Amino acid sequence: MKTLLIRFAGLLAVLFGITLITFTISYFAPGDKAEAIAHARYPGDFGIAPEVLQGIREEFNLDAPFFSQYTHWLADVMRGDFGVSYSSRTSVWVIFVDNLGETVTLTLTSLAIGLAAAFLLSAFAVRYPNTIWDRGAVIISSIGAAMPSYWLALLLILGVSVYLGWLPAYGTGTFAHLILPAATLAFWVMASQTRLLRTFMLEAYNQPFIETLRLRGIPEREIFSRHVLRHSFVPTLTMIGLDMASLLEGAIIVELTFSRSGLGSLLAGAVLSRDLPVVMFLVMFFATAYVVINSVIDGVQHLCDPRNLKRAKAS
Repeated sequence: MKTLLIRFAGLLAVLFGITLITFTISYFAPGDKAEAIAHARYPGDFGIAPEVLQGIREEFNLDAPFFSQYTHWLADVMRGDFGVSYSSRTSVWVIFVDNLGETVTLTLTSLAIGLAAAFLLSAFAVRYPNTIWDRGAVIISSIGAAMPSYWLALLLILGVSVYLGWLPAYGTGTFAHLILPAATLAFWVMASQTRLLRTFMLEAYNQPFIETLRLRGIPEREIFSRHVLRHSFVPTLTMIGLDMASLLEGAIIVELTFSRSGLGSLLAGAVLSRDLPVVMFLVMFFATAYVVINSVIDGVQHLCDPRNLKRAKAS
């Protein structure tokens, strides 16, 4: 219980730091926020009257000191009020929810495909060392680690969509629109996890108890499924959490490349239009998601560690 409380207190401290950094960057961003709001509200009006700008400053409390604005904004965030978009005058939370589904679908699909492919490659590489399976797994993972996701996305668009005409190159709405973006991110996950899984499985195979199991006549398939996978699963959890959090950020580039709706396209549009409430919320969301996912994975890894399980049983 004490460990959980310490972890939770550390999580709250990190989240508080995220809010402070996010607001500070927004506060000191160049340009007049009142003018940005005015141009977003009146896009066709290039000459904004000073009275309108002053009214906007009073409406959004822009003339107040830094800490006054920060505490006011933080109090609204604690109540679940994330502000209103400058351009659409719609609640930021509503805009976020409307675009969240596409990003989560892309992220989870890519993670599932990438992990499945990484498991198969690693399993064949470890079961058949120094063969074409082992060398192929190393080569594929090395290529995936060195290849930027946007470049792979452009290659898939050029080859699969333009030359072959099998799948749409951009858009959202059908399963066909999901295949190329998911394949782009899944290839990166596969490359990252294949190297780690292969390393952890080889380390497990080199443990002394594996040879003892062989001497007892335990089949190789049972050794692999019941012992090697079990010992390589715990350290892999951490990297799965990191990859899942990174996929949320990597989806930004992929969504822009394939012109998909989602949080990535929403963030890019908000930055270009200087829609600060949307930008602040999305930056805070991505940072918070990264911290929360890794904290949860760290806790799960702690619980799944055989040494901790033995201590719990002994106590």
